[in-house]
Amino acid sequence: MAAALFVVLGLVLLGVESGSGAGSNISISIVDVGSKTRLTCTLDSSDTDILGHRWMKGDRVLQEDSKPDVTTQYEVDTHESAGQYLCTFLSEPTGRTASVNVKGPPKIKAVKKSEHATEGETVVLACKSESFPPVTDWLWYKINDDGVQVFTNASQSKLVVSSETKTELHIQNLDLEADPGKYACNGTNTEGTDQAIITLRVRNRLAALWPFLGIVAEVLVLVTIIFIYEKRRKPDEVLDGELAPCPLLPTCRGPGHRPGMQYSGGRFGVEGQPPLIGQGQVPRLLLRSCSTFFSFLIFTYLF
Repeated sequence: MAAALFVVLGLVLLGVESGSGAGSNISISIVDVGSKTRLTCTLDSSDTDILGHRWMKGDRVLQEDSKPDVTTQYEVDTHESAGQYLCTFLSEPTGRTASVNVKGPPKIKAVKKSEHATEGETVVLACKSESFPPVTDWLWYKINDDGVQVFTNASQSKLVVSSETKTELHIQNLDLEADPGKYACNGTNTEGTDQAIITLRVRNRLAALWPFLGIVAEVLVLVTIIFIYEKRRKPDEVLDGELAPCPLLPTCRGPGHRPGMQYSGGRFGVEGQPPLIGQGQVPRLLLRSCSTFFSFLIFTYLF
């Protein structure tokens, strides 16, 4: 007869790790329910009011409520259930906590599945695991077309730093040809093994300069065009819309003179209004604007 509930571990009586009721015990049960694993904590007695419950895994709060029950449950996907959990009965002045250990093979996760770095820099690839029992053996290797390259602390420019829950591969002085590719971190405990893949991409050290150099080239072309235009233009040429300079008194009559115009600063203008900007001044204004923009780009890139 197929049972809906399959007991992985029977009830286990644990002494209370903390709390004001030194004589109370918390019983633990771990049961598979379909694709879920149900974790249950039951407090056999309490001489203070229960204000709620909290479930944690590592430093993460998984579930919290304010129910006064002496039993609390938490369900997790079976394939991700392995690890060490804490169930806490909240009360005053302190709560009662028990540890729920679910055994299983490690679940290795890459901190970042893809890493980008620049040639010559040092990059750190990292993997972590919250499994129980904790990982006892970590292994790093690179996946090549002709096989795998295993790294140890004796490997040139490669350093492996590991703990029970995390491992790091430090790659120093990145090489544009040799270092890009797929790296695997493999973790093993008494229940099994697992691994994660990290892709490393290495940029040319000059790659970040190309957009800046493209903008510089465009500015230089524009400045060159304006410079050539100014050089080829005749000094005494008067264009449509440009006001001719008048070296005489404000009553002088010049090529650009029109009734009602006054002489000001070498240019004619309508009385009561600032002098008009002629077409000949536009390239100069544009040149100054380009120079300012170019200076801003250099300052932004350097600082």
